[in-house]
Amino acid sequence: MITYAQIGAGIKAYLAGACPSIIRLQNYKELTEGMQDTPGIQIYPEACDNVATESGTQFTTFGGGTIQETLIWHVDYYARQRNHLAEDMDTLVKGIDEIHTAMEDAGCPPFGLDGIKSWQWSWLRVEFVYGAIAYVGARFTLRLRTF
Repeated sequence: MITYAQIGAGIKAYLAGACPSIIRLQNYKELTEGMQDTPGIQIYPEACDNVATESGTQFTTFGGGTIQETLIWHVDYYARQRNHLAEDMDTLVKGIDEIHTAMEDAGCPPFGLDGIKSWQWSWLRVEFVYGAIAYVGARFTLRLRTF
């Protein structure tokens, strides 16, 4: 069984190597009250859905039940403090492109985490307000399946 700590550390380590333009990477236990350096990334768990296969709603292996979970993790990308729209969007798109490429290259199991059996990801442009400051950014949502 993979732990949340292993997942957070694995995502952070992978992105640190795959995204050289990111100045600051913060795992869930390293979050600060403000984003002093950009571009930056914050990584944290958001939700979990699970299915007990003994319930007959999913397949079983060798007659035994397993728990299948979908763990939702957010990777929030803070491109830069909101200042000049064209420059903000240029920085944002360059960062999205870099992170997008890293996600495509992460393979399966992603981030070197054997406990993840399959995964999906998506992103959405976001204007974050953090520490009373507006940032242009994107939220990458990871759906990690374990069983």
